[in-house]
Amino acid sequence: MYIPLLMCTQHPDSTVRITAQEEVDEAVVSHLAYGCDEYMVDYEGKATPYSQPRDVVAKALSLGLPLGERFFITPRIPNPRLEDFGRSMLALEASLLANAYSRKEAGVDAVKWIILPMTEDVDTMAFVYKAISLKAKTLAELEALKTENISLVPLVEDAVRQLHIDKFVRALFRITAQSGYVLEEMRVFLGISDSAVRHGHVASALAVRRALALLDEINRDGEYKVWPIIGMGSPPFRGGVNNPRLVEAEATQYGGYKTATIQSAVRYDVSYKDFVRVREVLTTPRGPGGVEIDPEWVEQASKLYKEAAAPHVEKVVQYASVIPSTRDRVSWKQYGRSITDGKPSVPRAIVYTATWYFMGLPPTFLDYSFIKWAYERGVLDQVLRALPALKAEWEYDSAYYSPTRAMKILGEKVVKGVEEAMDILGVAPRGDGAYLKLLENADSEPHVVALSRMRGFLG
Repeated sequence: MYIPLLMCTQHPDSTVRITAQEEVDEAVVSHLAYGCDEYMVDYEGKATPYSQPRDVVAKALSLGLPLGERFFITPRIPNPRLEDFGRSMLALEASLLANAYSRKEAGVDAVKWIILPMTEDVDTMAFVYKAISLKAKTLAELEALKTENISLVPLVEDAVRQLHIDKFVRALFRITAQSGYVLEEMRVFLGISDSAVRHGHVASALAVRRALALLDEINRDGEYKVWPIIGMGSPPFRGGVNNPRLVEAEATQYGGYKTATIQSAVRYDVSYKDFVRVREVLTTPRGPGGVEIDPEWVEQASKLYKEAAAPHVEKVVQYASVIPSTRDRVSWKQYGRSITDGKPSVPRAIVYTATWYFMGLPPTFLDYSFIKWAYERGVLDQVLRALPALKAEWEYDSAYYSPTRAMKILGEKVVKGVEEAMDILGVAPRGDGAYLKLLENADSEPHVVALSRMRGFLG
């Protein structure tokens, strides 16, 4: 089975706005210009037309793309337990109908996988498999579809779940078998962005590293085969693998992945030359590296991050109002994220990340208390061996850190904590003069866009 290497996504992390109508052309460009062998049609918290998978199939076939062989359409549907049930079912049907069309026109299945986001229990996976089976049966009876050869890709986006992903994935194999789908292989999607909003960067990065090692153990056992996907963007807080200046360090740190996402910012907010370098690094085979991670590190990093971030939730919401939306997504207030109480209280990861940069504090720095904690307990060197890119991430983000603005908006405690952590890590602040000059008086959307272009990403 051919497994894609680069998944082009519809993330709103660039300053360039792409409408839902433009996404059909974007899909074919992702293959022809950017070399992506997979395109994610995204319905999670997003107002994507239900005709889009079929429209992409038609466009790809008209241009002679190797659809179903070296280029695939992979929808991400709403989780029916978390978003509107009807939207989830309509997205499933759109995926099946796209396959009906591609099979009729070219004899291939354009859609081989469907991504199920926020997968945290096996019952939801079984429920969606049942829905696929029932819908495929109905379409077959209507002579509209003669195949249901679609596998679900669980998107696991929480650090706590990722630390025990081996047990979870084995349970998923069993539950799919009980649903009538006997799988020997499974793609597993490891997301870092939503986990970072919940638990902070260090906790999420440690959990993903551990998850990759655990998935490799499953592969070495030989009973099942797992193909990991890493979902990461350009800023360090969201994984950094799309960042031209960090990609080598990040790709090495997260070795063991099969597929990497290529998000919007690396296609639209950096030069094509820089993109090509990112692509070359991400498609260079890297074997998994074993990593020892004490679960207490993740627990403490998460706890200390929440203590640092939670007091500023109102400020985040206030400043998020000037962050532009560059895709047709629903309001974060309908589908936001939570840091502490389980209720949506902050924007989704991209707007959340952009907002912290706009307030003068790269969100990576919200781990300042954990850096101090690890140092005082004599485990910082071990943490840095587990996360060899961490110091480079702090050095990178120091260019966009404004103590003056952070002090004004967030207060003295945060600034002192960040500067103490920098001293511990041996990171010297090296602020970008032009960037900081604009940031310190920024108050509107045009300022946000200009600052984002200087960084090479919105959030």
